[in-house]
Amino acid sequence: MVDNELAEVLRSGPFERALRAAIRARGLSLDRLHSRLRERGVHVSLSSLSYWQRGRSRPERAASLAAVRELEGILSLPEYALIGLLGPPRPRGRRPETLTVLSHHEQVVVGAGRRHRVSARVVLRAAVPGVDRYVVAHPPGTRLLRTEGCRPGRGDDDGTGPLTELIFPHPLAPGETQVVEYVIAVAAGDRYDRRLLDPVEQHLVQVRFTGGRLPVRCFHTWSPDASAPPGDAGELRVDAFGAAHLVDTGARPGVRGIRWEWD
Repeated sequence: MVDNELAEVLRSGPFERALRAAIRARGLSLDRLHSRLRERGVHVSLSSLSYWQRGRSRPERAASLAAVRELEGILSLPEYALIGLLGPPRPRGRRPETLTVLSHHEQVVVGAGRRHRVSARVVLRAAVPGVDRYVVAHPPGTRLLRTEGCRPGRGDDDGTGPLTELIFPHPLAPGETQVVEYVIAVAAGDRYDRRLLDPVEQHLVQVRFTGGRLPVRCFHTWSPDASAPPGDAGELRVDAFGAAHLVDTGARPGVRGIRWEWD
């Protein structure tokens, strides 16, 4: 496969096809690729490499993702060429704690057309070596507008809503922190719900109403189960600046947010 054809499959994916194409283009056997990884101190089984290129499994653990980063170098591919083709991890029972979410702050601006624009900042700390991404869950009808301190990877949907992975500039060492920011547009509605996939030490949601119209009441909403609609968990005050906010410390995984009522 010539380079321009390889470049095309690296853009379009999927991951297994791109990996096969890159291996073929560089003229390497799986045995040789396995040896080159071992020379770099990366231990991944030959069967795993075979499964990855055939689409029978995909790298998800931190050590496997670190191996993919090494594969990019061995195969002379651009940085994140293969990593960016991997979607968020599939849910498999309890999620491994590879990252500690120190804080997740969100500001939701509700304009005159009632479409929401959300700016978020997440502070993360690595619990294991090699982690290089964070997966966030969004409300239905979400459109990602921009990111800072990260770049978007592939999206997915786990049956309860869209997921987006945010890829860090480099794999983190244990204890290393990373700040990522993103802006999304959310479909119009009279509520904003955030599904947390992981515990969050401090979660802040602030809804600011613009356009000269304020709701008559606001409520904090919560559900421990993403498949169940959140219920009211308390009333919130709309301040003199047209904003209501919710702060949770030690927030558990689940769906929490703010809903409002107009007159």
